[in-house]
Amino acid sequence: MKQRTIFLLLGCLLLAGGAAAQSTKEQTLEDLNRTAALYYTYENHPRAEATPAPEGYKPFYISHYGRHGSRWHASESIYENPRAQLRKAAEAGKLTPLGEDALRRVECVADDALHRYGDLSPRGVREHRGIAERMYYSFPEVFSTADGRLCRIRSRSTLVPRCMLSMAAANERLKELNPAIDITREASKRYLDYMFRMTEANKIKKETKQRIAELREREIDPSRFVRALMTDPSLIGKNKEQLRFMNDLYCIASIMQDIDYLDYSFYDLFTPDELYAFYAVRNYQMYLEEGPSAEFGHRALSDAVPLLRNFVAEADEAIATGNLSASLRYGHDVNVIPLVGLMGIEGCDTRESDFHKVDEAWSCWRVTPMATNIQLIFYRRPGGGETLVKFLFNERESRIPLESDLAPYYRWNDVKKYFDERIAQTAKK
Repeated sequence: MKQRTIFLLLGCLLLAGGAAAQSTKEQTLEDLNRTAALYYTYENHPRAEATPAPEGYKPFYISHYGRHGSRWHASESIYENPRAQLRKAAEAGKLTPLGEDALRRVECVADDALHRYGDLSPRGVREHRGIAERMYYSFPEVFSTADGRLCRIRSRSTLVPRCMLSMAAANERLKELNPAIDITREASKRYLDYMFRMTEANKIKKETKQRIAELREREIDPSRFVRALMTDPSLIGKNKEQLRFMNDLYCIASIMQDIDYLDYSFYDLFTPDELYAFYAVRNYQMYLEEGPSAEFGHRALSDAVPLLRNFVAEADEAIATGNLSASLRYGHDVNVIPLVGLMGIEGCDTRESDFHKVDEAWSCWRVTPMATNIQLIFYRRPGGGETLVKFLFNERESRIPLESDLAPYYRWNDVKKYFDERIAQTAKK
């Protein structure tokens, strides 16, 4: 067993070393969909082999928080503003051939999105069904109802339809796999204090709005882009209006992977450097507003304190009573980003202050793609004794900065003390 573990660790180190040899920009541009930042779809990579649990330990409870799945863009203006601008240029006879083709695509995409703004897409449904199915087959003991065992699941979402439908998709798949599972499903204002807390994120967003706007203007020149689509760029307006036009089309380009049944792409309108520039600014924006940044991290992560406390309370309930098999929660990026940062999940809590280094420290497409999920898997021996927990981030084993001779398994009592320390550190700053 020890020899096998060593080989697994060496393999992980080799893979990590290969990734580190490549710059974040190169990694991002390997797949242009990654430049979409928070609109990046959930990757279906082959899952890494799970590290066997210590002898005699079996999973009995799962605590989870998941971001909603892929969706249409939430803003009507993202679709309608560029459509209006391209139509205006077409009526004036000022579109280039590429501009004419872009208008044709925008017309189709905008028509498809009409009154679906922010809604869960068919791909988003598939993402959550898939996550639930893999959870079921990876931890069959948790979902078993054999020999009269009761499997009770507590499932909750925010009041936003895409989150409720993500919850429904996952719950439906579990019930298909085992109709005897008892699921209590709720979407209630009662739970929003921990399910959808944005107290500090909203404040930080206001404080940094002008900074982000100025950064975008400094980092992105829209002139080449507009000239590629129109023979008279003045029809759009001056630099700010042209940048808004380009940004809207970047957002459309980004969200198309979430609406994959249309099979449209807009990446040909941009150069790779332009896409990366938009990504870098958006990545920095989310890092400041929701992530563990050097400047605002203590405040942003404090939004997740009630959610982390709920994780602890419901886990202790499951351990003490044996009446809860899983806690499934469905919300947003603005909640899962500070949660995994507060937990200290590797790659999710790095502090950085330099804009030009943030993408090396914290990548939005890694930390919060659509359907991002954190799962805490709890284990114990049939005869009792101490409880162990393993962290899965986007279904891959992950570490926290806590010593454990059983890693990636941790003693739950040690984890609770560690969580208390993380919460206390956040409150002090």
